[in-house]
Amino acid sequence: MLSLASPTACGFAAPLAPRSAVRSASPSMLAVTDLVGASTEVSNKVWDPLKLSENMDESNLKLVRAAELKHCRVAMLATVGWLWTATGTHFEGMLSTSSGVSFADVAAAGPLLGAAKVPAAGIWQMIAAIGALEVYWENKYPAAECGGDFGVPRVTQDPAKFKEIQLAELKNGRLAMIGIISFACAEAIPGSVPFYPF
Repeated sequence: MLSLASPTACGFAAPLAPRSAVRSASPSMLAVTDLVGASTEVSNKVWDPLKLSENMDESNLKLVRAAELKHCRVAMLATVGWLWTATGTHFEGMLSTSSGVSFADVAAAGPLLGAAKVPAAGIWQMIAAIGALEVYWENKYPAAECGGDFGVPRVTQDPAKFKEIQLAELKNGRLAMIGIISFACAEAIPGSVPFYPF
């Protein structure tokens, strides 16, 4: 949820175009190559082995970029949360007084099994809160038009520096997505991830 309100949400915004321009854009790889994200890890090319972007117009590209950014930001938060829980650190008190579940009980179960200790009512509360935020932000800044730009002022007006900041956030987010799935695999299948410390 916090990732949706993050000040870094402006980090990957493609230049905004009027609605008519978004709808009339023709499918083109040129638009893909203009997006930040191609770097030395992929030979400075757009990594699109299935050629999905060839059939996308500008609004589809912005929608896909917004989805990637959202997953990146959630994965970065999840990675920090996983490490917080894996070290045994936890809040004091009760997670649920009606179910008798404390934060210590959740932390003792570990990051993966701890999630199963959250009562169903708590899960539904999270789903409702996240859903409400999704609807609010999508109505205010439609992903197909804004591409993840929530109108937060830029940290720099220098275009070269801004691209560098965008690329850094993308790389950190992509690494976090790999990291959080690696943590989950290592916990579920012991020994599957080398050097996993917990």
